[in-house]
Amino acid sequence: MNFTSLHDTSLCKVAVPFILVLTLASCATSPRTAPADRAEDNKPLVNHTEDGTQNGKPGVPAPENVKVDADVIADFNTAMKYLKADNYEKGTELLKQLTRRAPSYTAPYINLAMAYEKMGKLPEAEQSIKKALELEPGHPIANTEYALLCRKAGRFAEAREVYEQTLKRYPTFLPARKNLGILCDMYLRDLECALTQYRAYSAAVPDDETVRIWIADLEKQQAQTR
Repeated sequence: MNFTSLHDTSLCKVAVPFILVLTLASCATSPRTAPADRAEDNKPLVNHTEDGTQNGKPGVPAPENVKVDADVIADFNTAMKYLKADNYEKGTELLKQLTRRAPSYTAPYINLAMAYEKMGKLPEAEQSIKKALELEPGHPIANTEYALLCRKAGRFAEAREVYEQTLKRYPTFLPARKNLGILCDMYLRDLECALTQYRAYSAAVPDDETVRIWIADLEKQQAQTR
């Protein structure tokens, strides 16, 4: 399947096989004491092939293939520039406009949710991500964001269920796997679950030294309890 580029403005409408999402990841500063809520779920995910690979690396199949006006894509990219520059007022306002202009396009809702979360507006973030899930219930990025919001609201069991269901549909979607590991590790204290997820993630991303440290720490804890 050939996908049209997000930046192709030669047509009045362009196909959007997946979404371009804002990078709002926080970084872990020490092993498992300040874990990153996201590792890769906010990177651009476009031009996936039908077998779920992206540039030869594990990815996820595109869950949507909507058509939106080229000017919507242009304004969406402008909103991303605002948000990446920490201009949340302009960025969120433009995204809200886009949800009205292209109500079937999930990307503005998802990025709006991420921006609201970054601003500490968790109820607004959850409302926006739920709208994206109404449009595309199985969307892996939207579900991962929703699980994160559940976790921040203390709804740990719900967060776990969302991560697990996402991984059933998209087992190579690594952000959900890593975040499920963090949930099991830091919040549920389910070491077996955490180790399973961290090891699977580390096998796919062997260069992530932080996760390797987490695995070693948990294996040490596990050995001490035997």
